[in-house]
Amino acid sequence: MSVIAFLGVFQHEVASLQLRKLVDAVRTKADGECVVLCNASGLFANAPRLDEQIELLFESGIDLVFPGEQAIARGGARTAVAAARWPMVRPLNLPESSPGQGALLFDKLSEPFWVVSLLDGSGRIPVEPAHEALEVFFRNKKDKFPVLINVHGSDSDYKKALTWKYSGSGNLVCWFGSGAGSLSAACEIAADGFFSQPEVGVVAFEKSIGGFAPDIWWQRKIDRLPVSTQPGWGAWRCDYTLLWLDSNRKPQKFIYETLNV
Repeated sequence: MSVIAFLGVFQHEVASLQLRKLVDAVRTKADGECVVLCNASGLFANAPRLDEQIELLFESGIDLVFPGEQAIARGGARTAVAAARWPMVRPLNLPESSPGQGALLFDKLSEPFWVVSLLDGSGRIPVEPAHEALEVFFRNKKDKFPVLINVHGSDSDYKKALTWKYSGSGNLVCWFGSGAGSLSAACEIAADGFFSQPEVGVVAFEKSIGGFAPDIWWQRKIDRLPVSTQPGWGAWRCDYTLLWLDSNRKPQKFIYETLNV
């Protein structure tokens, strides 16, 4: 069986050795044909050496990255997404002038599947409602390939409503929520093959706060000082979800776990 591995949201710059350990551990757990996906919006927001960090993600074995709304929040991020050097899917419901693509037919498994990114509207950047963008996508979709959707943001009610809306749509959909923080235990495979993981969690140093060392977080958020970004130090907390698909790309089983690296 094929396996989709979805790592938690990367909160800050990553270290090469720990990242390779994480990806290797997840692939070993998958024990088969596997693609590794992650939402890296925290890294896109905070990493001063963004190009190097993006390259490190892919060199370490990650196959596709979701930058979230940070895809257009910084000049460096816009340039990286527009260059299309690596497989990245920015939110489909960003303004039409945004660089990059919000939907991608991904062919790293034996049969392609669509990858779509959406924002739930809870961030700082005004976006088209996610359900309207998704309606257009499905209306224009002419093939029968499965669809993997990542909905980023903290509006849990809206994300639950989106899950309800599309769980009986007749499309083979794998649904991953991200951006709210803690790994969710509410995974589900419905009878029609719809898979839902409400929240994939985070990848961050255990002592960091929102991707920053605690003292840096306090100085930036409370004291409003222009201090440089520094991640917290120590062991990593790495949330991830594995989803096994049968030969027809229908979800069969899943696990969700937290690794300490």
